[in-house]
Amino acid sequence: MGEMIKLGVVLMLVALIAAVALGLVNSQTAPIIAVQQEMAKQEAMSRVALNLVQDGDSPAFDSIAVEGLENPYASADELLSVVRVTNDAHPEGIGFVFVAYGKGYSSTIQTMVAVDSDGIIAGTTILYQSETPGLGANIEQPARLITHLDGLDAPDCMLTKDGGRIDSMTGCTITSRAVVNSIREGLEAMESAGLFDDAGMVGWQVDPPPEQDESIEEAPAASDSTMEETPDVGAVSEGGSL
Repeated sequence: MGEMIKLGVVLMLVALIAAVALGLVNSQTAPIIAVQQEMAKQEAMSRVALNLVQDGDSPAFDSIAVEGLENPYASADELLSVVRVTNDAHPEGIGFVFVAYGKGYSSTIQTMVAVDSDGIIAGTTILYQSETPGLGANIEQPARLITHLDGLDAPDCMLTKDGGRIDSMTGCTITSRAVVNSIREGLEAMESAGLFDDAGMVGWQVDPPPEQDESIEEAPAASDSTMEETPDVGAVSEGGSL
């Protein structure tokens, strides 16, 4: 009996020491991992956004808050965060980048997506996946799926077996569908919030309207009722972060 108690105490001490050691290691490595993940995200943003700018030009990014933007990724415990893409020639914006989250076979797959102001996909890359090696993990190979997304809009962003225009990877329907559907859901949410317009980036004017000259005679009150103020689509904040 005494030996069993002694053995139990020893095992408890070993487990306690291991837990403390793991906690210390995690406290030291967590900030480093977070920095590396953010660097990878920023690099992916720049890579996919290159298709939105002219050769030799560099994209810039602004985080934005969009009123009425629904979150299609609640089931994955993630948020839809949209970053506006600009350049020197088009400070009003040339498109957006966002991260799509889709539940695959064994992981939540993260896909960085660039889309132009008309809602057309301009570039994609996989940020994170932990799918089955040799099967779903092949999603990391661009030619297997994600390069076929370029040039599509939300209605066409579905697998062919679901009525869309994208062939799934052989033996990896779940993974393929997770990526494709998550991108389409993000595009649909952005479109519903009014971010896409054939005429350009409406709603992104940051300059206030000119003040009316007080010397001008005020219009009759009856005509004022016909005027409506156009609400802002979103507020721009400094820096680009997803």
